[in-house]
Amino acid sequence: MNKAGRWVCKRRAPFQTADDDFVDEDGHWGMKHLYEFMNAWVPGITINARCNNDIKLLTNGRETTNISFYITAYWTKKQGRSYNMSAIMTKGFAYHAKQTTYTDEIRDQQRKLLFRLVHAINREQELSAPMVISYLMGWKDSYCSHRYTPIYWTSFVTAIFEAFPELRRRQGSNGFEKPSTGSR
Repeated sequence: MNKAGRWVCKRRAPFQTADDDFVDEDGHWGMKHLYEFMNAWVPGITINARCNNDIKLLTNGRETTNISFYITAYWTKKQGRSYNMSAIMTKGFAYHAKQTTYTDEIRDQQRKLLFRLVHAINREQELSAPMVISYLMGWKDSYCSHRYTPIYWTSFVTAIFEAFPELRRRQGSNGFEKPSTGSR
């Protein structure tokens, strides 16, 4: 209820209706809107995301700037400790070069290099708490809520032929329909 005691929609319904998308000379725009008491929605989003998302056209202004910064910051995440793998490996190689003497065998040097690089990566790796608990408790790497059973194609084809015996006459030796021998 508003101050005058009348019921009013906080989203300002009923909305303006339009038979088609439009942009007028003053820059006002609108989308196809057939029902005045439903917000602007996109059928593709509603079907695929299974929810009603209100939409807005962003052409310029503060909203456009905000969404641009948000998307850019999300896609170009600032470098954390483990995001730059080459820097971690470079540090590991520098340590290896400092610790290894010239008299060591080449095979032993390479083994130590790989060992030190792997440990440098593992040392900087960030692990989630559920993964750490899972490893400490000796649980498996993945969790499955279902038990899966293999389905073999031959048993499927056999069941189809039992249900529809007329298909058996058209079947070739490879399980597919025989090509016709007539001319085209």
